[in-house]
Amino acid sequence: MLIDIFNQINLLYMPNNAAYSSKYETLLAVGQLGGWEYNVLTQELWCNSYYFEMLGRKEYATADWAKYPIKEIWEDWLHPEDLAKAKEYFADYILNPVQEYAQQFRMLHANGDWVIILSRALAMRNEVGELTGMIIGTHLDISDTSRLSENFIITQKEFEKSKKQIIKDNAFLKAILNSPKDLFVLAIDKHYQFLGFSDSYIPFAKNVLLKDVQVGMNVFDVLPESMHAVAKANYDRALAGENFIITNNFIAPSGKRLYYENKYSPIIDQHGKILGLTLFSNDITAIKIQEEEMRIVDLRYAALFDGAEDAILIADATTGHLVDVNDRASELFGYSKYELVGMHQTQLHPPNDLAKITSLFQQFSSSKTNGHQFVDTNIIDHKGKIKPVRITAGAPFRAGKYLFLAAYFRDLSTEKAAIEKALTIQEMLSKAEGIAHVGSFEVMLPDGHAIWSDEMFRILDLSPHETLAHKDRFTESVIPEDQEIYHKWMGKVSTIEGESSPIQVQIQTRKGSIKHVIINGVGYKDLQGQIYKFIGVVKDITTRVSTMESLKIQNQKLREIAWAQSHLVRGPLSDILGITKIIKEKLVDEEEKETLITQLHDAADKLDQVVKDVVNNAGSFDESLQ
Repeated sequence: MLIDIFNQINLLYMPNNAAYSSKYETLLAVGQLGGWEYNVLTQELWCNSYYFEMLGRKEYATADWAKYPIKEIWEDWLHPEDLAKAKEYFADYILNPVQEYAQQFRMLHANGDWVIILSRALAMRNEVGELTGMIIGTHLDISDTSRLSENFIITQKEFEKSKKQIIKDNAFLKAILNSPKDLFVLAIDKHYQFLGFSDSYIPFAKNVLLKDVQVGMNVFDVLPESMHAVAKANYDRALAGENFIITNNFIAPSGKRLYYENKYSPIIDQHGKILGLTLFSNDITAIKIQEEEMRIVDLRYAALFDGAEDAILIADATTGHLVDVNDRASELFGYSKYELVGMHQTQLHPPNDLAKITSLFQQFSSSKTNGHQFVDTNIIDHKGKIKPVRITAGAPFRAGKYLFLAAYFRDLSTEKAAIEKALTIQEMLSKAEGIAHVGSFEVMLPDGHAIWSDEMFRILDLSPHETLAHKDRFTESVIPEDQEIYHKWMGKVSTIEGESSPIQVQIQTRKGSIKHVIINGVGYKDLQGQIYKFIGVVKDITTRVSTMESLKIQNQKLREIAWAQSHLVRGPLSDILGITKIIKEKLVDEEEKETLITQLHDAADKLDQVVKDVVNNAGSFDESLQ
């Protein structure tokens, strides 16, 4: 009917139409309508005087169909709860003015009451059906009608009828709700009586709660007494209008713990009144078991991931950005876990290694083997310090639609320093062995495979690059005269644990040199009590033996010189002693004294000659030693 009125207005609302004003106002007055016109293009609003009269604000009407600010005479008078919805509906109609505009909202009366307004409107079109940009509408006060609806009391008969209708309609609802296997639905009224339930609740009540349930029964006659307090508190929350979800668990008569997710919602009729509540109970026992299994998996993952001795980095195999790291990684690189996650893996390596690292990452991320690959390279920490590491990575793994690569970074700083120290010690030991002319060896028994030091090779005049160390190789160098005693000694030390007695033998090197050596060592037993290893030293004493031989020759010659010269010295010395005694005791006269002095001189000459001969003999002895 209203559309017909607006169509008549549309015909009347033409330029130079003389009948427009009177008929237009007559229609509005007869319908007790507050009229308004809105120009979409200029956003201007015109209202007639009855628009204000129905709100008790006649003084606002400056003139009939005057222009007013839409915010002051409409938006500011709208109820706060209706403002946003009313504005949004009006804006939508402006954008799509195809159907009739109609909405209800509350506006503030001058006396402070809220007037319920039915607002209707239609977009104006010209004679060819095109929109003119004008919207013509009306406001109708329907407050009395609304109050009559709100004050209408539903009788008990009507309530029972509605209750039966709910139960009747519940059959269709059951057909829908009975489909899920692990879900049952309860409808409970305000007196805690069953309005209905899904079929799955019947075996649940019988098998778990040990009750035969029927519609109309009191809920608390079904539930165990231990659950009454919790259940009533949840029911009362729903009956107060609250929607909420709670997870409960209890032990069934079978002894199995069951988990249920319960969703409570109030049942609200078309008037907003709460008639009861619905309870959707979902059996989530399987989910909880799975969650527990996942929790255990997570704990194992955390134990392996965070408890690992090596740094572990997990990167997106496609982009190379880190997605997770363990605490060891933070310690190795000096960054926090928050800082490391999101970094590109190339940021953790020195610039000189980037080409190599990029190639390796592509190689690792494209690997399809189940084995592991490793490479020794360098990283750079947050202070710019370069550290040697060994990176071990397996094939990439998929999580959902993403592909990841996990790599283990082992810090080789300590190991490398230990190796360098060992090499330094080995070099120093090699030099010390060379100075002392002592070679060391380790022989595995009974096969005879051996490890020789550099000095051991030098003693035998062999090259470590050309000769394989072996027990038989040394045995062959022992001269034939010493072979017997050497084999006896070797047979003895091969059966005795601990340090052996040394043996001295002669060897002939590859170059033909004869050398004197002393051999000594320690035997080690295995778990069966057999000597399986012998570790010893070989000392080259050739120079010492040669020196000792020279000393023996020197001593012999010295004895010969002493024996030979002592007889030559004794004669002149006896003459001198006898003549000097005669002169001293004045046993001769002056003439005889002169003769004795001459004899004394001759004896002295003889003694001098003997001394010279001794000196000459000593000189020739030195030359012979040299």
